[in-house]
Order: sequence, then structure tokens, then C-alpha cells
Amino acid sequence: MDSIYAYTDYREYLRDFLFEKKKKNPGYSSRCAAEKCGIPSGSFTRILNGTRGIGPSALPKIITWLGLRSREESYFRLLLRFAQCGDSFQKEKIYCELSLFRNQMRHCIPEEKFHFFEQWYYVALYELVKIVPDISDPAELGAMLEPVVSASKVQCAIDVLLNAGFIQKTDNGFTAAGNFLSTGDRWESAAIESFQKSMANLGAEALARFSKDKRDISTLSVSLSEENFREVTKIIREAREKIREIENSEVSPEKVYQINFQVFPLSTKPLEAK
Repeated sequence: MDSIYAYTDYREYLRDFLFEKKKKNPGYSSRCAAEKCGIPSGSFTRILNGTRGIGPSALPKIITWLGLRSREESYFRLLLRFAQCGDSFQKEKIYCELSLFRNQMRHCIPEEKFHFFEQWYYVALYELVKIVPDISDPAELGAMLEPVVSASKVQCAIDVLLNAGFIQKTDNGFTAAGNFLSTGDRWESAAIESFQKSMANLGAEALARFSKDKRDISTLSVSLSEENFREVTKIIREAREKIREIENSEVSPEKVYQINFQVFPLSTKPLEAK
């Protein structure tokens, strides 16, 4: 079954999801699905055939049945708004939002390949081969990384990237299989948590390893409401996308850079304090 981001009709997604359920379990029926969603069987059938919409009370249960989380849920809710919208101008705006979602998720890594993030230099090497596609010697590649990585570790990284399909062997070196890769906002993986810790540690070490003209490290402590915290995280997401746009337009990259974003609480709410 295609990713939810391939759909612009939520009913089509529901029908395909139910079809997949039936393929795996021939005894599974629309009635079973309706029971899972907590709605009458007839109502569920009318939702599928387009004669009835999804009400506010049924929506959370349908999302749970579909197993949607985070951005997938947001995308599904957007599909619902798109279907319900009768104003052509607003419908076009929502369609643009759907397109933005699909563009953002196009290069996301499947969870079964999250071992790509087990070591920081796996990611660094993936980016490095874009700059030096004609170098295949592990020792030479490792010497170009900051900090330097041994030839044996680089060879291991190359094997991981080749086996996962993230890079491909060429006559003289390697080529990346895409412009960029991302986990998206939804992930639950010890490998990614370890990767983020490694990059945070490298960021701290960069204070001593690089002069100020070769790095940009700054901090900001602020007091925010929960609403404005969400606004800040939205700004950071938009900044990430803007940086990706800059990378996509790059014609002569010279180095691999790591850009970290961190926002975390330094206090509790007064009522949460013990």
C-alpha cells in the first residue's frame, strides 16, 4: 500500500487500507472496521462510498484504527478538510498545504532503515560523497571527516550505505541515491536518539576544535507560553526547510556541515513544581 502522502482523497486511502486488512486476514470486513472505529457498520459504508462524511466524534477513533501518528495524522486531517471545503479559493490553499506535506516527506527514510543513524559518520559520509564522488579509498575519505574516522570504520559505513541503497558504487567512487534524507518528525528509534546525542556532543566539541570564523554557535534562553513554544518549533521546522532549499540550489559544495536545533525546558510550570 502506498504511503498516505500519495493520496489526495481520504476515502480512497480508507478503502485501500481496508483492502490491505482484508488481504492479510480474509475474515476481516467493513463491519470489523466499523466496530474498531466505534461507528455503525452502515455509517462506515456510507463514509467509504462518499455519501457521508467523518464526524468530529468518529475522527479520533478512525485515526487510531489507521495507526496514524504525528505528521501522518496531520496530513489525514488536512485531507478531510480538503474534502469538506466548498470554497474554491480555500480548497486551492489546502491543496498547496497537501503538496508541501508530500514534498517534505518525499525523502523520508523508512523506519526499518533507521540504522543509517547508528553512527554520526554514516550520515557525514553520505553527504561527503556528494562533494567527492571520485574518491573510493576509505582512508582518504576518513581523513576528510571532522573528527577523522579510521579506514576500517569508513569501510563499515560504506557497506551499510551500499546495502541500504543510500549510495551506489560508480567506476571511480560513489554517488548518493538522492538529494537528502530525513526521518521526518515521526520516529521512535534508539539509533536516532543516539545519533542526536552524538551530534550534540560534536557540537560541544566544535567550540574547541574550530575557530569562530569556521562555526556559528549561539544560545538563547526565553520565557514562553505553551502556545508560543509551539510557534517556535514551527519556525524551526520552516528554517529546516529553507536550509534544505539552499542546499538543493547549491552547485559547488565544498564541505559537509552539521546544523543542530535544540529547544528544551529549563523549568517546570509553577503547578508542576514539587
